[in-house]
Amino acid sequence: MLVTAARPGPHPFRAGGVIDDPQSHSPADGTAADRSAPAWFRALDDTALALLAICRTDGTLLDANRQAFEACGLSAAEEIGRPFWATGWWAGSTAVAEQVRAWCAQVAAGGEPVRARTSYFTADGTERRLDLTLQLVHDQATGVSYLLPNGTDVTDQQVADRASAQATAARAEADALRRVDAARSVDLADLRAVQAQLSRALELSEKVLANTADGIYGLDTHGRVEFVNPAAERITGRSRAEQLGGEQHTLIHGRRLDGTPYPVEECPIWQALRTGDRVVADDEVFWRRDGTPVPVELVAVPTVEDGAVTGVVVSFRDLTDRRAAAEQAAELRRLELQAATERALSDRLQQALLTPPPEPDHLHVVVRYQPATHGAQVGGDWYDAFLQPDGATVLVIGDVVGHDSRAAAAMGQWRGLVRALAYDHAGSLPAVLQRAELTAEGLAVSTMATVLLARIEARPDLPGPASRLLRWVSAGHLPPLLLAPDGTSTLLETRPDLMLGVAPDVVRADHEAPLPDHTTLLLFTDGLVERSGSDLDAGLAALQSALADLGGTPLDELCDTLLARLVPENAADDVALVAVRMHPEDRPRPAEAGPRRLPPPQRPGDG
Repeated sequence: MLVTAARPGPHPFRAGGVIDDPQSHSPADGTAADRSAPAWFRALDDTALALLAICRTDGTLLDANRQAFEACGLSAAEEIGRPFWATGWWAGSTAVAEQVRAWCAQVAAGGEPVRARTSYFTADGTERRLDLTLQLVHDQATGVSYLLPNGTDVTDQQVADRASAQATAARAEADALRRVDAARSVDLADLRAVQAQLSRALELSEKVLANTADGIYGLDTHGRVEFVNPAAERITGRSRAEQLGGEQHTLIHGRRLDGTPYPVEECPIWQALRTGDRVVADDEVFWRRDGTPVPVELVAVPTVEDGAVTGVVVSFRDLTDRRAAAEQAAELRRLELQAATERALSDRLQQALLTPPPEPDHLHVVVRYQPATHGAQVGGDWYDAFLQPDGATVLVIGDVVGHDSRAAAAMGQWRGLVRALAYDHAGSLPAVLQRAELTAEGLAVSTMATVLLARIEARPDLPGPASRLLRWVSAGHLPPLLLAPDGTSTLLETRPDLMLGVAPDVVRADHEAPLPDHTTLLLFTDGLVERSGSDLDAGLAALQSALADLGGTPLDELCDTLLARLVPENAADDVALVAVRMHPEDRPRPAEAGPRRLPPPQRPGDG
């Protein structure tokens, strides 16, 4: 599914609840199977970001990455389905929750993306800091827009910044004390208090440097390493002893990603030393001791004493996981685009093969084909309806095994074989399927398929009210259904026979049933009745229930209503449907059945 940043434009939004939005639905219970987030988002579940979430435009949380729940001690089952600003990440402050709600409203209404630093909270009430980005993305395959919040925990970085500031302040105070001491005008007790404060600040700074996840270096004016924290040792694979006193650029920064030399004059850290300005670089490479590159983003902040640059503090972050997630997202977009293109080609092939139905004498035939909404799925469902030379109406419904372009191609082959062999064969229907299988084997058509082949014959000699006879043979397909005008229905169930493509020499059973006037015959594929988590019997029962008030409904309306009642908006399978209504032959042909179209007269010797 191709996902892009949505262009600014109006989007429905209301604080505090669900509104009349085409995306609205019941909140999920948090299980992977019931989350309403799109499949492309679930592929990012293992991202190392502190928070990566997806919400509807009304703010309802659809899903978030595992790290966001586990690191904060929150439960996905309790948070999914709530307004994003009412989730546990913001529960520690109503002011923060209200600010998040306002940002969601701004972005959902078509505003520019929001990026800000804000507090968020773990389940035990601990407050942390988050570098939050909130933007609107658009799923081109489904036409649906989503809010996409994501963020990086910057708590440790802010603590490190504060500690560095405290250390700088402490050094300034120490300098002041030295000047005062030189003038011998300072009280000894005050001096000891300030020294204690300085010691505490330096101790705090050391603790921060030792425990932050970001690597931190302190360099002198020549770029030599004066201090290095444990994270920098871990990321580069070089010990503190190995790095102290060495030139950082030469040790870990002297080559570009392609291996060519990186002149120190172009290094952003060296630029900070020369200019005295803070420098940010988001696309640098450090080199591990084992020779492997580490993509990093870094901030170089010069230290200034008495107006002169005395060194630089470098804070850097390993981007390996973030780059991997970005590459995974790009590959996902590529695969979704490829699947959408494949689906479009296959749909065009299917539409070209699924021709309009005939209009036989006093029979009204209506067909429907509804493709799956999932862009990566391509079905092999098909229908067919045509008149034989003797005036009988032949109906076919089938479903090729598989969901890709090969299934669509195999559907065309099976449909062509059955259509050609059934057209001029008014005898045994099982013989038609057997001939089709033998021909398919000879032509190397190996894909399996279910199919139901039926023939409606005029039989005025039948006892009772019926003047037509239905004969059919099934190759592993769902049974036909007969709907009476009063809404009662009967599934014409028989012993299952093998599907096509399994055993070419199998002989399948022939079945028949009378067709009274005003009844409706339905043939359908499994996309109409099969649902994930429910068995086929339940689906067939739901079909009969949905037809209970449609026995006398015009046939086109019946088909559209049935699809609307049974097929969900996010259907994962195609649906093919053939409906035939029997009108009395002793009355004028109904207008809704269309103009009377009969086959050409049979030539002598035909049959």
